[in-house]
Amino acid sequence: MYSFKINSHVSFPLEGLDLRPFLAKESISKVTNYDLLSVICHHGTAGSGHYIAYCQNMINGQWYEFDDQYVTEVHETVVQNAEAYVLFYRKSSEEAVRERQKVVSLATLKEPGLLQFYISREWLNKFNTFTEPGPISNHTFLCSHGGIPPNKYHYIDDLVVILPQNVWEYLYNRFGGGPAVNHLYVCSVCQVEIEALAKRRKMEIDMFIKLNKAFQAEECPSVIFCISMQWFREWEAFVKGKDNGESGGDPGLGGGEAVRTPQRCEPGSDIFQDAGFT
Repeated sequence: MYSFKINSHVSFPLEGLDLRPFLAKESISKVTNYDLLSVICHHGTAGSGHYIAYCQNMINGQWYEFDDQYVTEVHETVVQNAEAYVLFYRKSSEEAVRERQKVVSLATLKEPGLLQFYISREWLNKFNTFTEPGPISNHTFLCSHGGIPPNKYHYIDDLVVILPQNVWEYLYNRFGGGPAVNHLYVCSVCQVEIEALAKRRKMEIDMFIKLNKAFQAEECPSVIFCISMQWFREWEAFVKGKDNGESGGDPGLGGGEAVRTPQRCEPGSDIFQDAGFT
């Protein structure tokens, strides 16, 4: 395939790139201005060359050139005149900056309050970096019953941030969502479900081992039933607890009807006949 590199200079703004004319009609985004965050440049031909990058420090606004192990401060005019290969922009909003400053000021007031609230660390990170973080979502650390899933409780401090009441109320009134959480507890419903699932897994694997040993002891079984090997792998992952654990990994009923045959099945990757499962 023939390819070539376009060397024509492309001008681009460092700030205030307005993409409103290009928004889809159904877009609900209110922020359409973007500021340049980083640039990748390529020196060479379409077949070979060298990459460098320019990135802005968001704290002090200084631009830096990254060339392999060398990092150098550069003036913004160097960036603006670069032969860009890839441009990275981020949404820009003065309102979002003011909201973050407001939250910081509220947190430093230390108003006396009887309550403290827990908020998703993931959502709070969106608030600190996104111009439109969306509604608060605490479901990253809550189960469907409103408690903490037992498998998340031992690292819950990594998932939540404690907020004073005035900060929580400001964020909740501004963004909505939730739910409000002022008490962390392990969900007893989920715990019962996990214990029941573990009991079922043990029962099924014990039964399989028992029946499989009996099958292996038969010298010439007159009837053999074959099932989908894909389903068997899913079931094996389920009983061994290797199914990610999010939805229980229940494989359900066997895929398709069992095949009854008076002959021995040909071994293959799609059909299961017997296995050394211990």
